[in-house]
Amino acid sequence: MEVNGNIRPNRSDVHLSKEEETKIEEATREYFDDIAPKRHTKPQRSDYSSTYVDHINLYPSSHDTIPENLEFQRLENDPQVYLLLYICLFCFSRGGFRI
Repeated sequence: MEVNGNIRPNRSDVHLSKEEETKIEEATREYFDDIAPKRHTKPQRSDYSSTYVDHINLYPSSHDTIPENLEFQRLENDPQVYLLLYICLFCFSRGGFRI
């Protein structure tokens, strides 16, 4: 309900001062900011890096010690594995292997 440009609350509305509203809003924002999942920033597509600066701060050494991840990184950088994968994909795209 509007009277003289001012909005009057209904009787059932809670009446809070501006300071109390601001205080509650700040507490609510802080709560939800704290429980929100923390994620590293996305890099540009052309900027590849195995570790990101904010990733190191958020997840200290939790992903660096996984043996499967280390083996994957080793295989990912091995040129022989890359060549074998390329040959396999090429052969399958031509109708499979013929031995």
